[in-house]
Amino acid sequence: MKDKLNSLLLFSIGITLGRLIRTVLASKRSDDPVVASGKLIAAWRALESMEPRALFTDAFAGALAGTEAVREALSLARAYLSPGSAQHVEQRRFCFSNVASRVWWFDRQLEAALGASAGGASSRPPRRVVVLGAGMDSRPWRMELPPGVRWLEADLPSVASAKREQLAQLGAGFAPGQTCSHPLRAASWAILPADLSQPGWTKALVEAGLDCTQPIVWVAEGLLMYLKNDQVTALLREMADVSPSGSSLILHQTTDELLTLTQQGPDAAPAYAPFPPELVATWKSSFPSAANRAELAARLSTAGWPHLQQATSRAGIAAQIAASQSGEACSSGSSTSNGGAAASASGGDTAAMAAMFDFETQPDVGRDRWAVFLTASK
Repeated sequence: MKDKLNSLLLFSIGITLGRLIRTVLASKRSDDPVVASGKLIAAWRALESMEPRALFTDAFAGALAGTEAVREALSLARAYLSPGSAQHVEQRRFCFSNVASRVWWFDRQLEAALGASAGGASSRPPRRVVVLGAGMDSRPWRMELPPGVRWLEADLPSVASAKREQLAQLGAGFAPGQTCSHPLRAASWAILPADLSQPGWTKALVEAGLDCTQPIVWVAEGLLMYLKNDQVTALLREMADVSPSGSSLILHQTTDELLTLTQQGPDAAPAYAPFPPELVATWKSSFPSAANRAELAARLSTAGWPHLQQATSRAGIAAQIAASQSGEACSSGSSTSNGGAAASASGGDTAAMAAMFDFETQPDVGRDRWAVFLTASK
């Protein structure tokens, strides 16, 4: 009976995955590693959206990713149908991925930032969001946003134009109240072409209507590692210079340890799925790990962001997800120095929790040391 059930599950998954791939047959793969990275991230969002109990649902992800990126993600995904994991089959088809967990964490931080008062009980929460290096992100169409959120994105000209064209083809609305298949959930949305490696890029945002007298929520997901360290500092400083008090910053970055390994050459470069080695080789900057909170705070303060709020790692995010999946209370804004103890969120059953994810869930182990996730304010 058990074998028959597993066979039916495999057949059902095969049909679902086949449908997903067929929806993106017209898409083309880009040779640009940054564009390809954006498509790969979208592909992992597509896989997560297929889950019975998904962390989030993204109706655009498969089409934005394209056929090749979806196939690549499928080839890397680790299914729960392996021996000894039958207890998870009803809840998940695949492990929680590196990318899906990252997206979930950014979603939670955005919700917290947009719901928080910028300067006391009498002030209003921020209603301006700026996403830098947005790639194929689709949050303004999939997240439940509070009223009045004005959403701006900035990315390379080729990415901005391709994204706008694809969204139009998918029936995305670009203005509130527009009759379309996928209405815009923000009060406004725009994506602007910008070279974020050069100074002066905020001028285009201000000209496009960014009100710098009101608190801004800045998001930098999957961006900073493509810039040099001095460019990262300049970028953060320029953000701070146009941001009033009460503005906040949500970002993630590779760590010093990973960058050191990759700079030692192909033989020393570690495997860091789902990112292909040729993409990792293009990363140019890094931050200290989450365990080095004082160093992180000093780095951000130098760049104009004096209040470090949260510093966590993939293990810390895994702990938050495990807690949320088990129905335990999970604070998205809690501060940790080393990502938190993953075991505490899973009732002490570290082996069971590790089986839920496709990356290490113990702090300061393996790939957990290679990324840091931060929130800060000024």
